[in-house]
Amino acid sequence: MPRFLLQPAAILIWFAATLPVIAQSQPVSPQASPEALKAAYAQAVSGKQWLAALSAAQKLVDLSSSAENLELLATAQLNARAPEDALATTDRALEAVEKEKPAAGQPDAAWKDQQSKIYLTRGNAYLMLRRNAEAIEAYSRSAALAASPSLAYFNLCATYYNQGDMTNGLTACRKSVEVDPTRANAWFILGSMLFADAQINGKGGVSITDETRRALDKYLELAPDGPHADDVKAMLKMAN
Repeated sequence: MPRFLLQPAAILIWFAATLPVIAQSQPVSPQASPEALKAAYAQAVSGKQWLAALSAAQKLVDLSSSAENLELLATAQLNARAPEDALATTDRALEAVEKEKPAAGQPDAAWKDQQSKIYLTRGNAYLMLRRNAEAIEAYSRSAALAASPSLAYFNLCATYYNQGDMTNGLTACRKSVEVDPTRANAWFILGSMLFADAQINGKGGVSITDETRRALDKYLELAPDGPHADDVKAMLKMAN
């Protein structure tokens, strides 16, 4: 069973674990409204200004310790490299979301989706702390609750891939691309895992399945200049 791929860099989960923390550039007014604070938070996250995001999120929580605000705070803490703080904040968020449960018979889709976001952030915190088994459990809960679980399945896919669990990784990757066929890295991991089991043929190359070729081609279609494009091209060349 050949293992043709060079050891690729571990797939990064969505949070910006490798990005530097950028100092807050425009302090938020202590009297800012929740709407203004959320706008400031969104702007800070977009610019990867994690200290600014942390400040805005903390002010939101000071105004209202809702599950939504606590999840925003946990996300900011995580990206500001404080995973233990983020994990503790998700504990508070889960307690808050339980209190916000709709009454029997009332729509609960948004409530479940909020739980999903909390578990996703919780999984990311566990992963940053290298507590992979707990990260997998949190991502699995997120996927079960999410309105659109592609990201949770992708995080499962990437976590399994990084620890060499191909069986569970394949299942999670397939679910991720089924929900969202535009997630390029999920196609890359799927193709990589399938390619690892390719068989050498009589022409000095390897024989790959239709699913393997489709996954690799799809990655190049979605991310022709992506970070894994050279690996994918090398795999396809060996398959010709």
